[in-house]
Order: sequence, then C-alpha cells, then structure tokens
Amino acid sequence: RLLNLQWPNAKVTSAEDLLRFILLHVGADLPLRQTVATIAESGGPELTAVALHQKMRRAQPYLAALVEQMTTDVEREAVPERWAGYEMLCLDGSVVCGPGAEGADARIHAVLRLHDLRVYDVHVTGAVEGETLRRFMWSPDQLVIVDRGYSNAPGVAHVVNEGADVLVRLNRGALPLLDANDETLDPLAWSRALIGQRVGERTASVVHRSGKNSQMVHGRLVAVRLPEKEAGEARERVRREHGRRTSAEQLEAAGYVMLFTTSPANRLSASRCVDAYRLRWQIELQFKRWKSLCHFDRLPNYRDDTIRSWLTAKVLLALLLDRIGSPEISGPRRALARQPWKLTAIVWPLILSAVMPLRLAHAAERLPAIVDRLDALDGTDIDDRQIAIARKRFTPKLTKLCP
Repeated sequence: RLLNLQWPNAKVTSAEDLLRFILLHVGADLPLRQTVATIAESGGPELTAVALHQKMRRAQPYLAALVEQMTTDVEREAVPERWAGYEMLCLDGSVVCGPGAEGADARIHAVLRLHDLRVYDVHVTGAVEGETLRRFMWSPDQLVIVDRGYSNAPGVAHVVNEGADVLVRLNRGALPLLDANDETLDPLAWSRALIGQRVGERTASVVHRSGKNSQMVHGRLVAVRLPEKEAGEARERVRREHGRRTSAEQLEAAGYVMLFTTSPANRLSASRCVDAYRLRWQIELQFKRWKSLCHFDRLPNYRDDTIRSWLTAKVLLALLLDRIGSPEISGPRRALARQPWKLTAIVWPLILSAVMPLRLAHAAERLPAIVDRLDALDGTDIDDRQIAIARKRFTPKLTKLCP
C-alpha cells in the first residue's frame, strides 16, 4: 500500500506522505533537492529540501517503530527438528561509514533467524553504542549464536534469565570460566589435550556480578582443534589485528574454536554445537548484501540524528525486500533461496522503481520542469553543481529512451 500512495498537489500533511519522501531519498540515494523536486513535479506534495531535512532529523523514532512492526509481525514458523526444537538465531553488529569518514558513523545490530534467513529483529544506534546481548529480548527454546564480541557474563546471564540459551565464541579475557569446584578454568590448557579434530567438552560456569548480587550460570566449554590450513589463516588474522602486540598465547589460541554454551548436553551435543556455530556466517552475508546491493554505506549526512533516520529507513526498505522474498509471498518453490543475494539483486531495483513517483514513460516530458524547479531554488539552498550533474546524467539518456 505504501508503494502506491497518491496525493493531491499540496504540502505534507501526514506521516504516509513523509514516508514517501524519505523512502525515495534513502532508497534511490537521491539528494534532498532532487527528491523534493521529483515528487513535486510528479504531482505529489511540495516540500523544500531544508524542510525535508528537518523532518528527517525527527523521523527516526517513527521509522524505528515501522521497523519493529515489520519484524514482530512475521509469522513464526516451526523450527527444524534437527536442532532439538531450538529456534536458531544469530546476532551481530556492523558499523556503517559515510564517504570520506575517518571513523564509524553508525551501527546496525541485527538478529537473523537461521532456518528461513529472516531478519528477526534489528536496531540502528550511534557508533559508540557497542554490541551486547542485552539490547534484545529473547524467548524460551531459542538458541542465540554470537561471536567473541558478545562473550561476557552480563550478556550471557541476560539470555539465560529470559529462558533462552546461548552459544558464544569464547573470549578468554572477557568471559572467565570456573570448573565444577569453582576454580578458575584455563580453556587453552584444557584444549591442548584434544586429539586431532575430535570435539571435546566439559562442564564450566560463568559468574555474573551486579552490585552486591552474583549469579552462577552453568554451561559447557566446547572446543575443537582447527585443521592446519585454517589455523594458519586464523593466526594471520590475529597478527593483522594486533600487530607487534601479538603474543605467542594468542597465536596458539587461534588454532582452536572454543565455545561456551548453556544448552544442555542431552539437547545439543558438543559436535552439534560446533555445527551450529558454523551457521553464524549467514549474518555476515546479510550485512554484505545490505551494504553492497542496498548501498547502506552511502550515508549522505553528517548529523547523528539524520544519519540514524536515513539508516533506519534503509533498514525498513531492506525488511520490505526480505518480506517480498519470503516463502509466504514467493511460495514453497523459491529457487533462489540458497543464494539470497541473487533475489536481492532482482527485487531491490523493483522496490526503488515502485518508490519512484515518476514513471520512465513520462520522465522526458517532466525533466525540464524538474530542472526549472531546481534552478528556481534559492542560491543559498542549492549547490549549482547538482543542477549540472542532473542535466549531464539524466537528460541525454532519457531523451534517447523517450524521444
């Protein structure tokens, strides 16, 4: 419905009108001035670029509410029996940087449901807000799979207290473990006794201290030695990350996959825990699709509030993309399900075409009016280079396509 809105030629009077402006600006990566000019000359509401920018600064809560509705309205499907009734979820965060930025501008935190590759939940925050399991709500019979960045006692305790289980790549410094006698456990020393690529496990516990209170979270330490080739690649990554500060112990630890899980052994064996952790790379592919195909890295703004609004709108469009490609929409014979990037590459331009209020068949006849509107904008409110770029980029192509 949002992609087929029609309004009279008037000022913006509703959230739906504003949403059309934002989705066109964000989805098609159009500058603010081209956005307002295109919509106005297509019969939509008239809005100045400055006014749209001001509205963008205040729109993030509204966009976040739409994102939340897109994720919570998803029908929950039966989890695969092969995972002992678990709904398998993986969580990760990714920074987003605008062109020429010296550091991160914002961060996306996303939860991906693995059995159907659907986005379960997603938050957009500032770059200074780190990765934590406490940012999300969890439910019983969920297994949350995360990397070392989430390996800390407060996050693990939060998941367990909400009835779910966690499977986390162990950060030996941030998540100290205790053995059955409440003595400090050395995971690396224990892992040295592993034979070949056999998966080992033992009981382990984590202590979460909050003020005067403490909580003991019981679980298992699961470890496996990496094959020599993979271990060598892991050591190279450690050297690149730490440089001269790399220690011999860090290089040795890179040769193992060490996991901590609260899942009971009679529900998920040690080898199945390793298999489950290998599925975590799907969330990394999701971020790559968003950044490479949906252009999440084309931040056009420098203010924190407009960056968050812009990025949240991008997420909203990406969730719409995900919804269109879901089994409920495309049917059980979804041939591209094993390679979602192919589906993304097809559907994303179609979404942008639907958001655009100007159809290609009418573009040539409306383009002069759009350019005149850009020319008429106040000189302090427009960069003349944008007009020159618009003429150079679009006029010859559209004249040729629509003589």
